[in-house]
Amino acid sequence: MKEAQSDREVSVYLSFLLRHHPETAGLDMDRHGWVSVAQLLNNTGLPMERLERIVAEDDKGRYRFNEDKSRIKACQGHSIPWVEPELTYGPPPETLYHGTTAEAWAAIQAGGYISRMARHAVHMQADRELAWKSARRWRKEPVVLVIDAGRMHRDGGVFGVADNGVWCAERVDTAYISGVLRR
Repeated sequence: MKEAQSDREVSVYLSFLLRHHPETAGLDMDRHGWVSVAQLLNNTGLPMERLERIVAEDDKGRYRFNEDKSRIKACQGHSIPWVEPELTYGPPPETLYHGTTAEAWAAIQAGGYISRMARHAVHMQADRELAWKSARRWRKEPVVLVIDAGRMHRDGGVFGVADNGVWCAERVDTAYISGVLRR
């Protein structure tokens, strides 16, 4: 890892490693996505102080250390099929928000549901502004879908929440989308 890279660039690289391709840096990942911090530092050349800063300053809370900071994981968003995200299952807030694009919204309408894509789950936020932040990352016309999560849960939908507050569900049918917000 080059020292001249910005913290944002390093965070993107960490996301790539901890969510999608740990083998790229020779990381041994367990079934919940945890890797050894020592192995991560040794295999990437990243100093511990910088890793701690990136984790602490990440505006989405993507990463989490264990109690003694000997292990680290991405809270959710894995595309690795055998990783089982650690979620707390239970009833969601009545309303959740899903950030996406106008183009994706058209595909969702045509398909009848929000797809989890290559990830383990559809990601939703309890905070509308966090959903806008997710929508803007796609660099296309952002939209936020309003999800009637309470009704979906009462109808049998299963929800889990990650350590960073992101709500996850396997799928969200368009019947549970109660609105589309545009800016």
